[in-house]
Amino acid sequence: MPRRPSAKRYALALYQLAQEKGEVERWQTDLQALDEALQEREFVAFLGMPKIRLSQKMSVVREGLPELDPLVHNLLGILISRGMVDALPSVREEYDKLLDQQQGREQAYVISAVPLETGHRDRLARYLGELVGKEIELTATVDASLVAGLVVRVGDRLIDGSASARLRDLKKSLGRSAY
Repeated sequence: MPRRPSAKRYALALYQLAQEKGEVERWQTDLQALDEALQEREFVAFLGMPKIRLSQKMSVVREGLPELDPLVHNLLGILISRGMVDALPSVREEYDKLLDQQQGREQAYVISAVPLETGHRDRLARYLGELVGKEIELTATVDASLVAGLVVRVGDRLIDGSASARLRDLKKSLGRSAY
């Protein structure tokens, strides 16, 4: 069985084409629109129907999403023909990473026990930016099970400042102590 090309390879090829055309950010928007369209189960089921020719599927795609660049349409056509429509979210994610890297940005994901106020979000983004040496784009979610504190993921770094982690560490250190 032949290997499937990775989402990273598709994203890199698409990114290089977008750079050549000077439309890197526009194609990011196109990939987002395409990804949103693929959230519709009926649409994905249609694209996966083997009895419908690729040309008919692409005609529907072009009619339904006329604002997309023709090369983004072509990417979808390749994914459809290879039975890899489900890879598009990963391609989009990899494309976003390439764009962030080029623009000196890093994505940070924060989980907090309570919603973060705007001032706290800004200070946290500045602190993380200083830590990694890049501009930070912060995505925050709330998880009340943390009780207090934050869990932050920036790239491959994980900073667990939650109360549950502190209590777990305390429990371990108390278990090791022999007084």
